[in-house]
Amino acid sequence: MNPELRELFEIKQDDEKNNQPTNQNVTTHIITRLALIIFGTLGFVIAMTQAKGWDALGYFFFMMIFHAVWLLFIIIETIFLQGSGKVKLRNVNLVFISVLLIIYGIGSGVFLGRP
Repeated sequence: MNPELRELFEIKQDDEKNNQPTNQNVTTHIITRLALIIFGTLGFVIAMTQAKGWDALGYFFFMMIFHAVWLLFIIIETIFLQGSGKVKLRNVNLVFISVLLIIYGIGSGVFLGRP
């Protein structure tokens, strides 16, 4: 092989190695996502317990909207993480999406299954 082509090929291989994301801190990713959803939910639950009349139902609807926006954010972030090649963080987001959808499914089955 031509030495010039070999040098060009080695430079291309070095560039591919540099594009690999190495700083995928999974623990901070998990902690920040969980902290946001837990503190948001606790805030709405506290507001619902202190509300009177129909206000509690309004806070419940706002909490549902908060959870939907959070889920949408996680889905969009998963798409961007897939594009940037951060597979570990993408998998964490997929687990979040799965667990949240299972919890929502169980909750809707419990509430809709009652006569």
